[in-house]
Amino acid sequence: MNAWPGATGARLPRWLLPAGWPMQEGQPALATLHFTADGTRFEPHRDISGYLALDGALVLPALIEPHAHLDKTFTVQRSPAQQPGLLAAIAAMHQDRDRWNADDLRSRATQALNWAVEAGVGLLRTHIDWFSADAPLAWQIVGELQHPLCVIERVALAPVTFFADADQAEHIAAQVATSGAVLGGFIHSSNWDAQALTHLLQAAERWQLDIDLHIDEELSADAQGLRWLARYLQQHPFSGRITCSHGCALAQQDDGTAILDVLAQHRVTLIALPLTNLLLQDAVPGRTPRQRGLTLIKEAQARSIPLLLGADNVQDAFCPVGSYDPLDTLFSGLLSAQLGAAFDEASALICQRTALHDGATLPANDFVIFPDADTASWPLRHRRRYRLKQGIRYGEFSDDA
Repeated sequence: MNAWPGATGARLPRWLLPAGWPMQEGQPALATLHFTADGTRFEPHRDISGYLALDGALVLPALIEPHAHLDKTFTVQRSPAQQPGLLAAIAAMHQDRDRWNADDLRSRATQALNWAVEAGVGLLRTHIDWFSADAPLAWQIVGELQHPLCVIERVALAPVTFFADADQAEHIAAQVATSGAVLGGFIHSSNWDAQALTHLLQAAERWQLDIDLHIDEELSADAQGLRWLARYLQQHPFSGRITCSHGCALAQQDDGTAILDVLAQHRVTLIALPLTNLLLQDAVPGRTPRQRGLTLIKEAQARSIPLLLGADNVQDAFCPVGSYDPLDTLFSGLLSAQLGAAFDEASALICQRTALHDGATLPANDFVIFPDADTASWPLRHRRRYRLKQGIRYGEFSDDA
């Protein structure tokens, strides 16, 4: 299979371009991309024989799905939630878990992975429920999944109470470390345990694991997770990266921005999940929700805290809709959080790898091309796209009518 050594006429987002990049009619000038062994080098557009001509197509680095649940996906038809809200969804998934055999898990997770890759996802991080001290079957099944166009990362998602015993916390962390994965936990007012969270952090430090937490997924001003974490980090700096998903309570807390001030001093990333949080937070039968259920997105950005948008649940009790397409997640965030320019600014929230991995810049010559799109209507109209990795074109995805 022949590979192009580069591409010309690429419209890149402003956030990706170096300072001083030339402008034309108020827009960044088109770029020429040179694919090298060390990555991709940009320069202002010039025609080069043998390069792929993009003719002004919008170009992004391969997309990121930073927060998924491949073990739960595509179960809504058989196990819908009986009431609105987070805790009812948790109860529905507990009932569905009896059906999670190897064939069921593999089939659903593979379908989800294929959907994500079709949408242009090159990195997918999935949480896997742990409800015993030992790794569940889903941990093994998802760990076996592979795709040449997508890196899959696993997070062990256990209730924080599973770390109340220091020896058990060590046991879980050791299994995660052996898998080369990420240690996680579910932290909520319904299971708050400061000692257990201490054990989780200590075990992760000993095993040199990054952490990815479901934390403060609620609208209670009394939620303790992020507030406690900020105090802890002031006394015990953590050597790895800590990713905090949800953080809905920050918007209800008088000290929310003060908490962010502390987190900004540490290696903390926030993941906002607009689709699921808008659906599950402030959910009361027969009543229009009054609150958005989002974390402090703009305040985090103002403090240069790394931040991404994730889909979270797809077609399960937590969220009965969803597509594994980061463009859908981005559009939801654009409206609900009143974000800035979709392509030139907000697109970073679905493809900036430095938010998850220190030192990461671009994936190795891996881009998503939107050949018909323009910055005014993206991501709604002309969503047709294809992948260009190592100079080789892969597929084409379109949901246009």
